[in-house]
This record gives sequence, structure tokens and C-alpha cells, in this order.
Amino acid sequence: MNTHSDKRQETPASLKALLNGDMKNWIAASTPGGIEAQEAAGQQMLCNDSTVPIDCPRKELEEVGIVFGEPVDKYFVRVMLPAGWKKVPTSHAMWSDLVDENGKKIASIFYKAAFYDQRAHMCMERPEKP
Repeated sequence: MNTHSDKRQETPASLKALLNGDMKNWIAASTPGGIEAQEAAGQQMLCNDSTVPIDCPRKELEEVGIVFGEPVDKYFVRVMLPAGWKKVPTSHAMWSDLVDENGKKIASIFYKAAFYDQRAHMCMERPEKP
């Protein structure tokens, strides 16, 4: 008996991975829901590590107390967040929030973890007008 996950669907992304000999990403791209699972796993990794996207308003983030370290790869840089701050996943696997110790949203983080179109950026929340 075949299950839904046994049915592979060739897509441009899966064919690219297969032609590159990248079996892990071929499986992800040709399995229904595989890319979505890859993006959700990327969101969890982002929220659990000590990095933010390199493409970010660094000066503004330093002004609110974030200390920048060395780049990890072409997408992320290691940081030390102020005490109590954390990254939390949203209901969309490509978006996470940076919140302060009171849960106030400081910034939005976009990370598309899909192997064929990986990218990341971060933007500060606009201050509320009085």
C-alpha cells in the first residue's frame, strides 16, 4: 500500500537537485510537503541559534544592545542578544520575530530555508506613534 509520502513529484527544484547529485534535497523537493518541512526546520534552527541575518539594520540593532560577532555563512552572523531577548517562530515558516524580555516585538526576520532559493533578511519594527 502506497502512502501519500511515497509518491514522488518531479519539480524543477527536484530535477536541479538530482542533476547536481544532491539526493537529500532531491528527496525534499520531490516529496509532497518536503520543501515546507525544510522551511519549518530552518525556522526552528534560526530560532534556536545565536544568529541573525547579515542583511539587517546593524547600526539600529547595535543601538538597542545587540552585539555582533563573526559571520557564520553568507546569510547569518553570530550575535549576543540582550538578556531575555529571543527569536520566536510565527505561524509562517519563513517569518520569525525578535522579541525583548517583555515579549515586545523588536524586529521581523525572514528566512527562506528552501535549498533552491535560500535567503534571509531582518527589519526593525516601526515605533508606535504616541
